[in-house]
Amino acid sequence: MVHALKEAWRVMKLGGILIDQRPLSIYAPLDIVYEGKNDFVGDLDMSPGMEHDDAADHAIEIAIHEGMFAEVLSERFQVAYYWKDVRGMVADIHERWMDDVVYDENLIQHAYHQFRKHRPGARVRILIDMKLARHAKID
Repeated sequence: MVHALKEAWRVMKLGGILIDQRPLSIYAPLDIVYEGKNDFVGDLDMSPGMEHDDAADHAIEIAIHEGMFAEVLSERFQVAYYWKDVRGMVADIHERWMDDVVYDENLIQHAYHQFRKHRPGARVRILIDMKLARHAKID
């Protein structure tokens, strides 16, 4: 990853901005949203991607230490994913995030129960913590 940052630095103009935007591999709350309210169901464990987060953070630390980039901004924000039902959420996790998300079957059963309780109009929501950082090329 450090090699990729060195290559990015090589082709960027002085003062150019490198954007680091990615989901953070931490727990993501699962909620049932209804009528302007929400019921917290539990947390999805997104820690299987933690080694990638650590590697990315380490690489940028090296690039900053070597004087290639200066941090301009670093913040966190949340992205909400919504589904019409629990089945759709589970299908998406299996199709897109199977290696990145761990959950207990009891959590899914609890989500089904809470969803049925608040129908019609209820939605399933996961909040994913994201990192947004900007780094300027320095010489």
